[in-house]
Amino acid sequence: DDENGESSANGTLEIAVHQSLAPLASNAFLDMVRAHHFDHIYLFRAVKGFIVQWGIESPKPAGEASNKVKFPKVGIDPPPADKGDTLRSNVRGALNFAGGNSKTGQVYINRANNPHLDKEPGSLPFASLDEASMAIVDSVYSYKEGLGQVKAVKKGDDEVRRLFPRMSRIERCWIVDG
Repeated sequence: DDENGESSANGTLEIAVHQSLAPLASNAFLDMVRAHHFDHIYLFRAVKGFIVQWGIESPKPAGEASNKVKFPKVGIDPPPADKGDTLRSNVRGALNFAGGNSKTGQVYINRANNPHLDKEPGSLPFASLDEASMAIVDSVYSYKEGLGQVKAVKKGDDEVRRLFPRMSRIERCWIVDG
């Protein structure tokens, strides 16, 4: 937080998608990016030392087209052959679908090593962030869970600003080849 109590989470997150290691989840995520699902979307769950989660859409202002798309639940990518493969483990900076289910359109980034999440079906990450991006993730303000964040996000920007003025938002998500 800055001296005015505002969230200081600002910058570009660079997400490396590991298509060769997790093609089903990777392609589902990239399809969501192409559909602009993650544009103008709030980081509604931010738990210090655990995760930051997003993917619930807010209503669009009058006159703006919704980017609401139904996403299929994809199959589960096989676990890595090498049990020590940290690219497919819930370590700091790893990105995964919430609950291991792509259908929700929700993803989370691990703020810390969370190996207990590796045991959940479908919960092996498909992408990762570097430390520069994680510094931005670490600056996301963490509200206590269960205060009505999801309900506020579903009602829209005015409700989020009124109840959760420090809640961060992703403005735009795009694919860069390279």
